[in-house]
Amino acid sequence: MTSEQDINKVSLEVDGKIYDGWKSVVISSGIDQICRSFAVEITDNFPGNLEKFTRLRSGQSVVVKIGTDTVCTGYITSTPISYDAKSVTVQVQGKSKTVDLVDCCSPWAAIASSKEHTDTSNSDSWKDVDPGKNSVQTVSVSKKVSVSWHNQSTQKIIADLCAPYGITVKCQSDIGNKYTNFTVNPGETVVESINRLLVKDNLIVTDDAFGNLVITEPGKAGDCEDALVTGENVLSASANFDVSKIYSTYAVVGQHKGSDLDFGKQASQDKGIAIDQNVDRYRLLVIKDTGQSSVGMTKSRADFERSYRSAQFSESTHTIQGWRQSSKKLWEINKIVRLIDNILGFSSKKSQLIKQLSYNLSPSGTTCSITTIPPEGYSRGESNKNPKSQTEQKSSSSGSWADVK
Repeated sequence: MTSEQDINKVSLEVDGKIYDGWKSVVISSGIDQICRSFAVEITDNFPGNLEKFTRLRSGQSVVVKIGTDTVCTGYITSTPISYDAKSVTVQVQGKSKTVDLVDCCSPWAAIASSKEHTDTSNSDSWKDVDPGKNSVQTVSVSKKVSVSWHNQSTQKIIADLCAPYGITVKCQSDIGNKYTNFTVNPGETVVESINRLLVKDNLIVTDDAFGNLVITEPGKAGDCEDALVTGENVLSASANFDVSKIYSTYAVVGQHKGSDLDFGKQASQDKGIAIDQNVDRYRLLVIKDTGQSSVGMTKSRADFERSYRSAQFSESTHTIQGWRQSSKKLWEINKIVRLIDNILGFSSKKSQLIKQLSYNLSPSGTTCSITTIPPEGYSRGESNKNPKSQTEQKSSSSGSWADVK
């Protein structure tokens, strides 16, 4: 029978060897983060006992596990060592494979690699790490490095951007057949390129435990078995209830390339308006949409900004004892959890989306910090789910700014 200590033992697998026995641990992930991270540390009064840990080097491939559950697949990024007269401390820090998307630039015409690449789902050297438990679609990539795309889907462009760095893209939801044009800006990182794409589609893009990039929807991971309940499993909690970034009116403006039948104001004055009825006083935020726009795109982004900023008001963080639920499953991001917290004002009917979490081990024991937000904060909006043609979008618009006043 597996003991509680065994299922919560944190281990690092590097070059076929297992390293464990850490005195402190922090493993963090979030749906707003393309790259999860970890930091483990061990301190000993006898330097000779730490010899095996000093063999770890920055840049090595690593798989981080809690018990038998993989929680991060990536690289060691740093190995700080410090000592004094009494002890030696060794720390190992690392990040998901997707760290290269955060740190490195997208390829562009002047320096694009001439090396052809194939679908990373087949050629990835990490393929044995991912057991393929989730029935998700792996997005195929182009045979050669691309720097611009014409009439391609968002997920296809993201897959091509990630391919030079060996990152497989998984699509967990049907995001439609929306096609767009895109060109890499020289000098921008891959994540900056992806963010420019996401502005149009309001998608959630994060990583998974196996170092893949995942395109998903809020709550796609399912429901938690346990609730977060004040007086039962919650050790501490906090919420800011900050309204400083909430507005009564959101106006998104943009423009698109004209044609013989679509020109002048129709092409240069795309706009979308969203009103937050819960804000009493007049507060206007105008956002300029970049690239090719449309009435549907601007309306969708205005709706998203309203929903997301409103949801931020109800963001809260709860710290609980342990890393696992009563079913022995780890707490995970992008799951729906019930909050019962009368102090912060969350009733038993309030379901929140796990936005971020952190597994922590310290001398005081194992704790898990869980940050939640209303799931509607990540809603893609009807404009993106049921896109109309540009002509239909134009005819449905009043063509005035009456709603802004």
